[in-house]
Amino acid sequence: MQQRTILNVLAMFCVLALSACAPKPITPQPRPLGNIAVAAFTAPKYNWELLAGYLPEEGKGVKQETLTRLDAALDQTLRGHGVKVSSTTASTRQCQEIVVFERAGKSRESAFAYWLGVGRCLPADFILVPQVLSWRELEGGGNPASVVLDLYLLDVKAERVVTRYHFDETQKALTDNLLDMGKFVRRKGEWVGAEVLAGEGIEVGLREMGL
Repeated sequence: MQQRTILNVLAMFCVLALSACAPKPITPQPRPLGNIAVAAFTAPKYNWELLAGYLPEEGKGVKQETLTRLDAALDQTLRGHGVKVSSTTASTRQCQEIVVFERAGKSRESAFAYWLGVGRCLPADFILVPQVLSWRELEGGGNPASVVLDLYLLDVKAERVVTRYHFDETQKALTDNLLDMGKFVRRKGEWVGAEVLAGEGIEVGLREMGL
């Protein structure tokens, strides 16, 4: 009787493992038609800088070198997906400075209005806005990497959010969540850094957004 119970448990584990290893199907949005501009990654420190949602912790930023590496990962992934952008992050940054200058001395505008202004400055039909909400590096002593980021695609002319992808990942041990077996296998059973997690989020997010 005990042996049968053990076999049943093992069989259930195998079923869960196989289903977890199978890649989840992605139903992407249609790729937008028009000029697509890409903004550089930003790390909002306050909730009013967000396009939606709330920060896990206000006042906490991310190092510029981290944002620069994320920009490179985003650009590489877009190229790998065959997405041609009309404006680089450098061009977008110039327009950000122009919009800030034009708004100097005026009442604070929403993040949504701000990014629409940047898109009009370029000009662009769509603008991809990536934001990092939380970032924690992998540390010893049982402190895994953790990343929270958002990807927004804005329709500049229609003044609306076309789609948003929210990524919130803290790596867990396999024993803590059997449903993460697929991720465990892809990461070769190793604890990975925050940049690896962010790269996974960028890859999946862009595919879901049609980019």
